[in-house]
Amino acid sequence: NKPQLLALLSRVVQHRSLLQTIVDRSQLLERETFLANDLALILIYDQVFGTHVRGKFKGMLKRNQSSIDKCVETLLNEHGVSSVSDLLDATSSKSIVSIEIPRYVRINLLKTKAKQLRLNLKELSFKKMKNV
Repeated sequence: NKPQLLALLSRVVQHRSLLQTIVDRSQLLERETFLANDLALILIYDQVFGTHVRGKFKGMLKRNQSSIDKCVETLLNEHGVSSVSDLLDATSSKSIVSIEIPRYVRINLLKTKAKQLRLNLKELSFKKMKNV
């Protein structure tokens, strides 16, 4: 299923540093020599934060579940959070904040006028930019 795969991979890329920490601390790659690092990141994300792995990798993850759980518990304690979803939020908030410039603004002319909206945005220190 392409949309689900894309969603999974984008979440793995977004939290790559946290997942790499779990893989390194659990020594998963040393125990399972056939496992590639990228595949390990995907499996760890799906096991810890997702809907648990099914299929041929389930046994491998069950063998290493205790070390993975210990790593997650230490990360929870280090970041001072109580759940894994809070851990994702805590680690993603420390990442680089990107500034997004909106491409356009939609104005509901039934509720306000364009001139009034420009004045309100100016009061909020917004600036008009040339085409970027």
